[in-house]
Amino acid sequence: MAYRFKLKESLREGVRRIAVEQIEKVLETPHKGDDRVTWVHEARKAMKRTRALLKCVRSGLEDRVYREENAALREIARQLSSLRDRDVMSGTMASLAGQDEELDAALAWLSERLHAPETEAASPAPSARSADAMVRRAIKALEKAKARLAKIEVTGDLVDTVGVGLRKNQRRGREMLARLAHHVTDENVHELRKSVQTYQRQQGLVYAAWPELQSVRIEAARNLAQMLGEAQDLAVLAATATAQAEGATRTEVSHGDCVSAACRERQRLIREVAVPMAERLFAARPKAVEHELRAGWASAALMAAGHYPPDEKPARTGGQKRSTRASAQ
Repeated sequence: MAYRFKLKESLREGVRRIAVEQIEKVLETPHKGDDRVTWVHEARKAMKRTRALLKCVRSGLEDRVYREENAALREIARQLSSLRDRDVMSGTMASLAGQDEELDAALAWLSERLHAPETEAASPAPSARSADAMVRRAIKALEKAKARLAKIEVTGDLVDTVGVGLRKNQRRGREMLARLAHHVTDENVHELRKSVQTYQRQQGLVYAAWPELQSVRIEAARNLAQMLGEAQDLAVLAATATAQAEGATRTEVSHGDCVSAACRERQRLIREVAVPMAERLFAARPKAVEHELRAGWASAALMAAGHYPPDEKPARTGGQKRSTRASAQ
């Protein structure tokens, strides 16, 4: 169940197949008890991949269809987010621990605050029963989405339609980099991350055009998206620490400032590495990306049919040569 278009299938067939496979994979994964955390993570990733698919072929979809299906998938992921938010927060705090005693004390304070009864009442972690109910609702919504996407109508040529999607995201990524260069904000970093994630998934969809090259691009985008995701988690932690310190004692305000400062410093270090990586990822002009896909897809189709370029013809083995000579004699 590869997340990619095939060389010998229509756009409509490919979109339906990939969308259904993504949802079926989630529906077939164990989701009860200890498996729930993993299931939620995989379900959210599948929703993002399916939304990226729809975004990639948006020019071949009716506007109403795109908006409705995208909103339905986004809502499924949103409802499941509360089942993983606290785990993400704990993981982010753990990544900052061990640097110095002052920061460790501040992190311990924040952890205690987040698990205090009054905080739990204001923003409770889902109970096992409510979590199970959320998963059941998500499964029903996934089953309905699967039925709809199995019949979704997509028009146009595969390469032309997907090429438009690649071009638009390439332009979006370049715009986000320019915006981030002028205004370093958490929102702009988050928007850049979304473009990088879309890039990663789109490169997976057109993997058949040039597998060796696509593998490099996918891995580079995946690593970059993880870095920017860490920056986003740090932004959430910094905001949480500041909020928890509001109206508190002087010591608690100091703890909040300490956690926030540590988060901002880590974010700065991440940006120093991530921005050059993103600039390389989005270096090509949008139109060039579209043209490259068209040429790569055509060449891949010819090679798959056995029409290799002169310098790429499979070499005959010694046995094949002997067999040829024997037949000639």
